[in-house]
Amino acid sequence: MVRLLHSNAIKVLFVCTGNICRSPMAEVLFAHLAPEVEVGSAGTMDWSGQPAHEYAVAAMAERGLDLSAHRSRRLSEYLVDESDLIVVMTRNQGWAVEARSEAKAAATFLPAELSRLADQVGNRKSANARAWVGRLHTQRDTQSNARFIGRAADEIPDPIGESLAYFRVIADRLERELAPAATRLRA
Repeated sequence: MVRLLHSNAIKVLFVCTGNICRSPMAEVLFAHLAPEVEVGSAGTMDWSGQPAHEYAVAAMAERGLDLSAHRSRRLSEYLVDESDLIVVMTRNQGWAVEARSEAKAAATFLPAELSRLADQVGNRKSANARAWVGRLHTQRDTQSNARFIGRAADEIPDPIGESLAYFRVIADRLERELAPAATRLRA
């Protein structure tokens, strides 16, 4: 995770399966959309040290973003505990976060869910990261009887094994679904 000197910087962790496709793309997109935010990514499977998928690198390069130096890492209790906000690509990955820290389940969201809730709770402004994320969780609780995370339709499908065109579709979706939350974090 990139460390910044801002004491009020929020730490966001993106999680997918292998940390070679979706979460690294989300990480560089979010870093571009909200440069003052500390971002990182990890995978639920142990593919540690693998480069980003070639199509993920290509899809990001088309946006002027460099993913070539990325190396995958496995999701750990430490990474979960160090993060203020965790964005997963599927509900199963959300449960993997919860298995590492039940307390962080309340700080874990799917991308579209995060942006919907961020639009409802408003701009972070100078609020403490935990307080803003807490408002997101409270807003989710008022809207759902679900024990945990989001809707099936909010899950981001895994592009592994698909064409570059499909990686572009996933990159477009990630950017579209994460942009509102990035705006709310910056404002």
